[in-house]
Amino acid sequence: MSRRPLLIGLTGAIGVGKSSALTAFALRGCPVLSADEVVHGLYLQPAVREQLVAEFGPSVIGADATVDRSAVARRCFGDADALTWLEQVLHPLVAAQLEVWLAGLTVDLQAPGLCVYESPLLFEAGQADRFDRVLVVTAPEAVRQRRLAERGGLERLAEREGRQWDSTRRLAAADDILDNAGTPEQLQEAVDAYIARYAGS
Repeated sequence: MSRRPLLIGLTGAIGVGKSSALTAFALRGCPVLSADEVVHGLYLQPAVREQLVAEFGPSVIGADATVDRSAVARRCFGDADALTWLEQVLHPLVAAQLEVWLAGLTVDLQAPGLCVYESPLLFEAGQADRFDRVLVVTAPEAVRQRRLAERGGLERLAEREGRQWDSTRRLAAADDILDNAGTPEQLQEAVDAYIARYAGS
């Protein structure tokens, strides 16, 4: 037997550990999807590749003849018009892929009754209303900065954050908040508690 899963939208600022939280849900059997993975798949589509080359030129194509995501990022950062164009191309396609994924979802009665979609721009892309609950992952600023430094993600941080709602607005719009200030084990415990709270909803 199957049932309709509770739809959870997961988001948060850069460096809070959204991907780690998504993995923690997946480890407990929850169906998960990442917007970043969707975009990666879209870049492999010939139609999207051709649009990018037409707009940005061949420099966004790597040696393997596929879209170089880093090159696209470099082209768009600091260029508001380029970024707007890219988002206008990608956001409708990402939304369509999300709908296909959601339409095919059922959760076995033996599994947790929720699924989780992670996107850094969930609110900004106008997707929040698609979900039963929106879960915002948080972490103290010092923790965020350390994590970003460890993975070399401090470059152009201000520009990247400029695309997102500020923390006050994001938290005010959240249904739930998940603190990821601690260890991976503590994050898993927090996710387990969240699943226990809503799995039967």
